[in-house]
Amino acid sequence: MAYITAALQLIQSYLSGKGWFDAVTIGEPDGPPSTPAAAIFLTAGNASQLTTTTFHRRRDVTVRIYMDVSNEPREDTEIALDKMVYDAEAALKGDLNLSTTGWVITPGTDIVETFDYVQLGGRPFRIADMVLPLSQRE
Repeated sequence: MAYITAALQLIQSYLSGKGWFDAVTIGEPDGPPSTPAAAIFLTAGNASQLTTTTFHRRRDVTVRIYMDVSNEPREDTEIALDKMVYDAEAALKGDLNLSTTGWVITPGTDIVETFDYVQLGGRPFRIADMVLPLSQRE
């Protein structure tokens, strides 16, 4: 059995090592992060029974990118956010090797992206969520 912990930690380490973010955390930040920042957290999962003793497990892991929009022109933020999402998605799908954790990005699936605004500590942030569909490799 492979818990998702090692996969979350590897994604965190991988994104931190890229140098794109001021901080990469597991779990959402408690307060306004210095930006750009990223957070990694679980958003969904399921386990389907294959036989009486084996299961296929899947977890959706969200990588959320935060951009502070309180002092920047919004156009610059949109362009920077799109570039970060594009680069991070390409790196996660192309270079990240989760196989040592017992999990893989589910082959043949899309990384779904959504964009929104949130308030943290009274400050506005532009966010992008990338949902990584992970499957347990047995």
